Amino acid sequence: MARKILIETDRNIALTLRWGTIICLIGLLFFVSAGVFVRFVPILSMGWADEIIEFGFAWMVFLGTVALWRNRSHFRVELLPGRLAGSKAGRVLEIILNILALIFFLAFTYQGGIISAMAIDRSPILELPRFLWYGVLPISGGIIIGYTIRDLWLLFRGRPY
Repeated sequence: MARKILIETDRNIALTLRWGTIICLIGLLFFVSAGVFVRFVPILSMGWADEIIEFGFAWMVFLGTVALWRNRSHFRVELLPGRLAGSKAGRVLEIILNILALIFFLAFTYQGGIISAMAIDRSPILELPRFLWYGVLPISGGIIIGYTIRDLWLLFRGRPY
């Protein structure tokens, strides 16, 4: 039963990440294109769009990062892990790399939470609270921590991931 819940949760997270990233990208495409257009054809002012572009870019980058981390598709140098793949030393190396990643993302999530909590100002034009921009840091970090723990669990159980 717990496994079924975890699988369903993972599926929902993956869908949210995928569509969140796509929506941010489409929004960026629209607002950046519109901003360029109105610079050449000055029919209205779009100074307010810069705030939406900042917001969309931040969320797209971090949601996309989580999606890549979930699928283990992120960039990594494979020279040593590739040579040691399938051996006991390779498994130990993977465990060490995942523990180091876990430590990094614990610090990242903690500091992102602090930054988000300290962002009490508002955006200058739309008057939106700035924590909306920084809130993606602890959210994405927390999800990455979950997936790193998943990978460590599989490694300790001797299963390839």
